[in-house]
Amino acid sequence: MPKFPDINMQKRIVILFLAVLIVASAISTVAQTEEKFNFYARGPYRSEVPRPQSILRYDVGDHHTTYAQMEKVIDEIARAASDRVRIFDIGLTPEYRMMRLVAISSPENILRLEEIKSKVSQLTDPRKTSAAQAQAIARDTPAIAWMAYTIHGNESSSFEAMMQVVYQLAASVEPATIDILKNTVVLIVTGENPDGHERFATWYNSVAIGDADRNAIEHREPWSIFGRLNHYRFNLNRDTLAVTQAETRNMMQAFMEWNPQVAVDHHGQPSQYFFPPVSLPINPNLPQPMYNKWLEIYGRANAAAFDSNKWDYYVRDVFDAFYPGYWDMYPSLNGAIGMTYETDGGGFKGLRWTRDDGTIVTFRSSIAKHFVASMTTLEQTAANREARLRDYYEFRSRAMSDAAKSPLKRVVILPQGDKYKAAELIEILSWMRIEVKVATAPFTSKTAHDYLEKNSPPRTKTFPAGSYVIDLNQPQRILIKAILEQDTPQDKAFVDDNIARFKRNQMRGKNQQREEYGFYDITAWSLPLAFGVESYWTEDTTEINGSLVTKEAISASKQGSVSGRAKIAYVIPYTTDTTGAFVARLLQKGFRVAVSTRQLNAGGKNWPAGTFVIRISRNPDSIHETVAQYAKDLGVDVTAVDSGFADDGDTGVGGESVLSLRSPRIAVIADEGIDPESYGSIWWTFDRFGVKFTPITIAAARSGALKNFNVLIIPDGNPGRYFSAFGSSGINILKDWASSGGTIITARGASVFAALKDVGLTSSRLVGSEDDEQKSNVSSKSDSKEEKIIPAPSPLPKPAESTELKSDRSDIVFPLLPPIASPSASAYKIPEPLPGAFMRATVDRTSYLNYGVEANELPVLLASGYFFRISKEGGNPLIFDPDPKHPLTVSGFVWEGNTEPLLAGTAYLIDEPTGNGHVVLFAEDPFFRGLTRSTTRQFLNALIFNGVL
Repeated sequence: MPKFPDINMQKRIVILFLAVLIVASAISTVAQTEEKFNFYARGPYRSEVPRPQSILRYDVGDHHTTYAQMEKVIDEIARAASDRVRIFDIGLTPEYRMMRLVAISSPENILRLEEIKSKVSQLTDPRKTSAAQAQAIARDTPAIAWMAYTIHGNESSSFEAMMQVVYQLAASVEPATIDILKNTVVLIVTGENPDGHERFATWYNSVAIGDADRNAIEHREPWSIFGRLNHYRFNLNRDTLAVTQAETRNMMQAFMEWNPQVAVDHHGQPSQYFFPPVSLPINPNLPQPMYNKWLEIYGRANAAAFDSNKWDYYVRDVFDAFYPGYWDMYPSLNGAIGMTYETDGGGFKGLRWTRDDGTIVTFRSSIAKHFVASMTTLEQTAANREARLRDYYEFRSRAMSDAAKSPLKRVVILPQGDKYKAAELIEILSWMRIEVKVATAPFTSKTAHDYLEKNSPPRTKTFPAGSYVIDLNQPQRILIKAILEQDTPQDKAFVDDNIARFKRNQMRGKNQQREEYGFYDITAWSLPLAFGVESYWTEDTTEINGSLVTKEAISASKQGSVSGRAKIAYVIPYTTDTTGAFVARLLQKGFRVAVSTRQLNAGGKNWPAGTFVIRISRNPDSIHETVAQYAKDLGVDVTAVDSGFADDGDTGVGGESVLSLRSPRIAVIADEGIDPESYGSIWWTFDRFGVKFTPITIAAARSGALKNFNVLIIPDGNPGRYFSAFGSSGINILKDWASSGGTIITARGASVFAALKDVGLTSSRLVGSEDDEQKSNVSSKSDSKEEKIIPAPSPLPKPAESTELKSDRSDIVFPLLPPIASPSASAYKIPEPLPGAFMRATVDRTSYLNYGVEANELPVLLASGYFFRISKEGGNPLIFDPDPKHPLTVSGFVWEGNTEPLLAGTAYLIDEPTGNGHVVLFAEDPFFRGLTRSTTRQFLNALIFNGVL
């Protein structure tokens, strides 16, 4: 009997097919609705001004524009609209692209830009400008709006939106645009990160087909491209604190020249558009209620504009205003209203991206949202011009009047420990127009507090001549306090909420998902602590003899000297970090340098162990000129010695304890799975010191490349990735190479990899891990009771896929989860990840890794849950004091009953001898963001003493 079709089945298939068509149509409608945005609805436009698309030859959102193409667009618009537009070059990037600032305003304002700039500048110093004068300036002067785009180079929507904003302001004659031009001077940074954007845009254009599937190659940016970061793989939206990068300095100089009243940084990462108001915590140095008032004004205006377009958005949520190194916080701490705007497309989402509900977000729609938010912000600034200028003046006026109420009245920085590093810190302050004096005579404070002691009692201390003095009773008081104060408290409600999450997490089983914490970034950053320079804050302002530090004086203090042309030897005391770089450069140039491992007597003077000796007889004649040049470049003081005779002690320049060093031939792992910012910080450090290195892949290291090197640096990265990429054979290669005389230096995640029992590059183990043999022991610092045994999840995830991120600030600086827990470990015995806190480390000054270090303690930043047991077989040059009477926390948030009890007695720095070589482990990244420099000397020592000590 023939089989007939199942009619019911056919009906079901038809219904299913129709349902699919309906859903597909709905999805298409969503995308189509977004595509309908008209960028040219705000006319009429001046016909002589060309539209960007007429120059580029493609429509908005169809292609990623390169930097050169963008420059052509801006140049042609500026030429056609010269009555409204001026272009200023503000400096080169590391890859020699010129950064530009475009000023747009009414023809009348354009002709008096210098006058406007001068008037607004008068509002920055209430010592010179009275309230009445400020009111007059506010009545008659345009406000200045700083609009910056694409600080993260692969957040590409803002780059395209910027060109549309420039065109709108330059060409439109609609009343709202004319009002903006009349009441504001709009400053547009056409590209904050040109090099990163160029890497991303050229790569994306070369592979993209506009596929919305998340698995498409165009959504998977290679490690070597990662255009979010700049040339040196720095996150420029964290750099306004340390001011390490050329792009930051270029923008900061322009920002301080123009003194804007509003500043917007345009980004693009989250699932929906974000604009302020912000969430907790809010930096307590920002003046309230003024700050929140203006965020509310701008936020509600943007909300109205987005509502009218039926666009999704959110406020608060994950975006806080706490860490002062963002490009919204730096303007805010200078009196502007700084804001971050985040669009929902472009970047790794490409031309089209499938959302989690199946709808599609397009490149064009995300550009449109930035365009609307930019124009709305400018409209609000124009409408509130006078009020914004008045509050801008009030920001500094009130700051100075409040100075007397604060205990923190002065910061004193001593350059004696490292004159070059102290001068670098002062140079940063000078970029920010912070007034610094240098004392020409000793002075005394009766209320001095040591930066290395949290909540230290006031003490009497006499400071020597040459000390740097920063009094807070000056116009930049709010900024000074935000970046220099020892510790910045967070909102109590925010802290209480996170402690409650912590307690709930302790009650969760191993298979239950843990709550994430609300910390967006590090909670400690004080520059004196980050740089590791001896510093104090005082409650008094004793009269001092001194003068304001100038840029010329800073430059002079960074220069070194040579006492003469040596006949026998040059002697170089290890008094600055740059001394280590000086030695490394000489060695890499083929010159011969030695180090004294005992106290040295030369030139009628005693020098400490760790002093360097350059013997003339063992070097070519060019050594004299090279020493003079390097000393000048790196701020190193060199003493010429004309006799080898030791007047005192056992060791002279020719003694047996003066050991010859070998040239560091350095390889740095650069590969998938490695934190690009960690690699970049090493790259930048070596470049600024003039030290040569070779980036290599893990495959190359496994394939014999290590024979060409004697130092291997493994940056922070995914420990699991390292374990799988090296494999058992690669791990054995590392062991054999180190045993034969090589030095391996690891940072953070790479140190976790080295400490795994199955790797065995060190006898140290991670606290609370399965390999931790001391997991049953708890430091005496703990007063916690036995809790339920809860194994913690693994910190060794697979490499992250391209997915929607909650925010642009997605470069998590601490692991979200603790180490792999032992089943027998109580919850409180597992370190909870730290959101960036400074802790006190004790220095073993007998270790060669601490040569040149005179301090007994150093501040080190911890931003993870990676705590390392002390090495049983090697040295522990930096440890955390196990004595419960010696508090470890200096600054930042820590977990009470967890952090200090588990950190006590562990090591920050480990030296593991193996055969003829060493493995040197840093618990954290020693050059985090170029900000932390307290352990630079230890890092350099691992290089220059490799294979000798």
